Amino acid sequence: MQAWHNPYGQPEVSAAAWRRGSDGVVPMVSSDHALRNFRHFPVEAQRSAQAAAEDREQRLRTIIKKRSGKAAKLSVEASHRLRRLLGDDNWTELRDLMRQERMTVRDLLQPPQGLESSYDSLNQARRRKAKAFLRSRDIRREAIVAIAGDYHEAIADVFAADENISRGFHLSNNLDKWLSLSPFHDRALPWGVFEPDDSENPHRWEVFRPPFFGFNFGFVPVRNDNFVVDRLHTLNPSVGDVGISITMEDGDAGDFDYASGDAFSAIAFAFVPPATGLVEVLIDAQCVEATHRLETTDEWGWSNSHTTQQNFLMLDVLHPSVAEPSYAEMSNLDETTDDDESFHQEKLTRGTHYFAQLFSAGPVPAGQSVVVCAGTRSFDKSGTNDVSIDSTSDFRWYISSVEVRISP
Repeated sequence: MQAWHNPYGQPEVSAAAWRRGSDGVVPMVSSDHALRNFRHFPVEAQRSAQAAAEDREQRLRTIIKKRSGKAAKLSVEASHRLRRLLGDDNWTELRDLMRQERMTVRDLLQPPQGLESSYDSLNQARRRKAKAFLRSRDIRREAIVAIAGDYHEAIADVFAADENISRGFHLSNNLDKWLSLSPFHDRALPWGVFEPDDSENPHRWEVFRPPFFGFNFGFVPVRNDNFVVDRLHTLNPSVGDVGISITMEDGDAGDFDYASGDAFSAIAFAFVPPATGLVEVLIDAQCVEATHRLETTDEWGWSNSHTTQQNFLMLDVLHPSVAEPSYAEMSNLDETTDDDESFHQEKLTRGTHYFAQLFSAGPVPAGQSVVVCAGTRSFDKSGTNDVSIDSTSDFRWYISSVEVRISP
């Protein structure tokens, strides 16, 4: 595939992976693997980053296998519990009824007659048929709901976020904290108003700002057959532009379904630690977009679902002694619903500055150049039984500055 060179001085990327936006050239990448470019950095930093990346990828493969196996087992167990509750004959007849009613609703929505049909009315009609079926067999709706409740609680544990998570901060509402963290914060860093610290203090701060010349991004999906999970990476290192959009869609939720999408986009730079210890960073990020969207449709009246979306600012120091990235949670959505609902939430303020104080999950040695990544991560999860899911999260940040030091 032909390679294309970004005139802004960024690494070469396949021409098919980029789109041109109103604010410049923005890569939109589609890959299930972590991709990175550190070729502008010292060879020493590239080697340690490569070794760390290989360890991370092995860890991710283990995580995917573990999550997939546990989620699939829970889905099967819930289905078996439901079958035992209904009995084999009733279970088969119910599944046949559900398949037939889905096809009936679909057919009634086709043009030209379907142009005048009400989806809500058709959905209510099929729910009445399903409820009548349960009543005729003396099957209690509450018993089905109890099985679903156990399933959703267990599936949430499978997709629990990492433990290495702290909380991010709205800068103007936490100005005193921001001013106390670094001597550089008494001036306007985004406008370049600062003088570097040239002292011999091994714990002095160093400031990194756009343009950046390295990047790192990746995606880890887990799902069963009924879900479609995808993402869109926004990454323009020359201006510190990083973003993630994750979609999870289950338009034909016929059983106990599950999905998660875990993706990150980050800029990267090289840092030479003046002492051995944990890397501490202060990320100043300007919010460009921060939207949570979720639409659910209860198809049968006993259905249920639980969907979460989380966005983070992140630090990753790619060195073999650093076990994993560190995260600061910035925004989340957490909705449990058994009804037809639509959620649109934007909790962060566009154009506003936010910050994160993060520490590496392991020490780095003095004098050895290392690759430091700063960016954003989104981790979205959904478990559903017979509720259709349309979930989208859109987050985009400008990394205004990253201050780095070895923590005292």
